Amino acid sequence: MTNLEISKRKQKYLGESLIEAGLITPSQLETALKEQNLSGRHLQEILTKHGWIELQTIEYFLEKIVLPEQLTANKKQLDQNKNSIEQISHAEWGGSDSAQPLTVSLRKFAINLSPKNTLRVLFLVILSLCLVSLAGQFSVYFLPEFPLRGFLAAIFYIDFEQNIPAVYSASALLFCSVLLLIIAHAKKVAGELFVRHWTALSIIFLYLSGDEFMSLHERLIDPLRKTLNTSGFLYFAWVIPGAILVLICLLAFLSFLAALPAKTRYLFLIAGTIFVFGAIGTELVGGYYAELHGQQNIIYVIITTIEEFLEMLGIAVFIYALLSYISTYMKGMALRINIINDNKQRQNAELLT
Repeated sequence: MTNLEISKRKQKYLGESLIEAGLITPSQLETALKEQNLSGRHLQEILTKHGWIELQTIEYFLEKIVLPEQLTANKKQLDQNKNSIEQISHAEWGGSDSAQPLTVSLRKFAINLSPKNTLRVLFLVILSLCLVSLAGQFSVYFLPEFPLRGFLAAIFYIDFEQNIPAVYSASALLFCSVLLLIIAHAKKVAGELFVRHWTALSIIFLYLSGDEFMSLHERLIDPLRKTLNTSGFLYFAWVIPGAILVLICLLAFLSFLAALPAKTRYLFLIAGTIFVFGAIGTELVGGYYAELHGQQNIIYVIITTIEEFLEMLGIAVFIYALLSYISTYMKGMALRINIINDNKQRQNAELLT
């Protein structure tokens, strides 16, 4: 069964549940389903467009009634499948108690992510990276005899690319992209709205991950500076297209932000503000200082450290926001990988899925 067919079945089930609750009429559902077949739009969108029900009512109904009922039904089906497999396995071995029955033995490897604990760990990692980076640069400028100063500067300086802080930042952004893609897929399967917005965010963060590791945006500085003849706060000229893109994204995602739960919306805005203030706001100050005094001094190092700290902190808050959204509004998330080594185990694993 394709994802589209699954989505239509779930939306039809949603419609029937809304009828049972007295929230819409059978004729309204019939009209909406016909319109859905013609337009391909989500059932929720059609029902709210006609004014038959509020979107918030549908979302509440999905979260509190429909999804729990589906989870219960899925659990019953899973138990039935397990019983069937055990019966088949026992029959294949002739029903002998001494024989070894065929079972699907799956070793469990679970990683439990708590939003708060994850944020704490990320903050400690960020703080450690910044302090080690500062220590390395301090040794460069004030401890010329320190034997490890070159190593620390190359491996840990937070403003360099393709070193440990860059790998961390790129990995954190990539993790955001993966979480966003998982949410987008879950929304698509459930037939909910704003799938494209979640997917677009995933793509944006995937690009940011690559940019963070390779510093692609910094390659625009010299060409833009020469073309636009920028100086002062705009000495690092990439901030101009960067600020424009931020504004475009904000306008494009206004409806998406408005539809988010209040806690998630505030966390998204806080994370974005911290990140943009670090990436663009502090970069303006750094550009102004760099033009006057150059970049090879401890003051500029401190400015760039503040910039990178804010960027990484913004990403950490965004990860916290995504994990909180998944745990609160999607009732958590579980990923499972089955590794099988013959056809019979493969068939059994498919029954359990």
